[in-house]
Amino acid sequence: MALRSRLVGLAIATAAPLLLTGSGAHTPVAQPAPAPRVVAVGDVHGSFDAFVEILQTAGLIDAKLRWAGGNTVFVQTGDIFDRGPKVREALDLLMRLEDEAKRAGGRVEFLLGNHEVMNLLHEFRDVSPAAYASFADSRSEGKRQRAFEDYVRLVKRRATPGESAPTGDAWMATHPPGFLEHVEALGPRGKYGRWLRAHKVVTTVDRIAFMHAGISPETNATFDEINQTAAAEIARWDATLAAMVKAQIVPEYCTLPEAVEAAVAELQRISAALQANAPPGEHVTREFVEQLQALLEVGKSSLFEPEGPLWYRGFAQLPETPEGNGAQVTALLAKFGVDRFVTGHTPSPSGRVVSRFGNRFILIDTGMVFKGGRAAALEIQAGRITAIYADSRTPILALGRGYFRREDWTGFFFPGGAGPAADDEEDEDNGFNTKER
Repeated sequence: MALRSRLVGLAIATAAPLLLTGSGAHTPVAQPAPAPRVVAVGDVHGSFDAFVEILQTAGLIDAKLRWAGGNTVFVQTGDIFDRGPKVREALDLLMRLEDEAKRAGGRVEFLLGNHEVMNLLHEFRDVSPAAYASFADSRSEGKRQRAFEDYVRLVKRRATPGESAPTGDAWMATHPPGFLEHVEALGPRGKYGRWLRAHKVVTTVDRIAFMHAGISPETNATFDEINQTAAAEIARWDATLAAMVKAQIVPEYCTLPEAVEAAVAELQRISAALQANAPPGEHVTREFVEQLQALLEVGKSSLFEPEGPLWYRGFAQLPETPEGNGAQVTALLAKFGVDRFVTGHTPSPSGRVVSRFGNRFILIDTGMVFKGGRAAALEIQAGRITAIYADSRTPILALGRGYFRREDWTGFFFPGGAGPAADDEEDEDNGFNTKER
């Protein structure tokens, strides 16, 4: 009887607020806002037309290339740069969409890829002539001629006995129209350089991590630390280049290999001067020497390290074994507090989005710029994950059930193995790694 009395009392107390507000009235319980729709697109590599087509197919932009995605979160996982001809057009579109999406209640999250960082650090080996040409204007030829003359004077000033200045034809061939303007636009004060430096390497949206390449299970850094390290290393390059230009060691438009070569020569010159008890120069300070020494180690930085967040290919290459790497994947996700990673960087030879480890790694580089590739987007909405192509939609994860298309992974490119034709492969070498890969 005592228990029954307590239950009756509890029922009366619970019902009292309803009785006070009238028959049938109730106070609605606030429900959490539904998660926004998320759309991600991988490597573009100057394929502007294909990029536009997939954004329109995904409903993110209209026929006039204006934002039409409402409150959608659009994530682009890097590698707008290199290989293809229309890098500048893609950059301009992304920069504009950032503002338009924000005004509409949506968001554009652009992330740095290894090719963005390569260009910021003057590693231009994959820039197409057409991409350079898009920066050229009526003053480009005069600017090139003046730059060559300045370079000849600099070489003569720093030359060792017997060293000759480069010929005009050779210099012009490696500095085509638009090259100088391209470098200037990517500098710390340039239109694109300022914008790129304000962006991250990795971000999260609703417990999903987005980044360009991936994270090794051996990594101890947090997402914030990964972003901070990359920003600091880019800033260090900017400061080092500025110091070298001021010391008249290199021109401001030098390439990264040229800067490294000049740093080696300058350190040798400083060492020889000190051994001869001769003044090394007023510009030589401890900080300057440390900057040059750090530049020689750039290949070990997070920006170029093969196992770093901009180059890592483990998400594509780890064997799917539950007793081995499956446990590694589980631990990696738990460490970062996310449910899955969405990445680009490693192109799928089938031209399809690839899901691995039970949809915990989703790889969205579908080789947009390569022969046999195509544009694709990944849509995440209301518990469903869908691959969007220009002509179809394919469920990746629907209502809690995963769809892993193993045929999309057959013949995937690995160094030394089967895969796309050599001229279609994503460049595996970061330019500083001497180990066989």
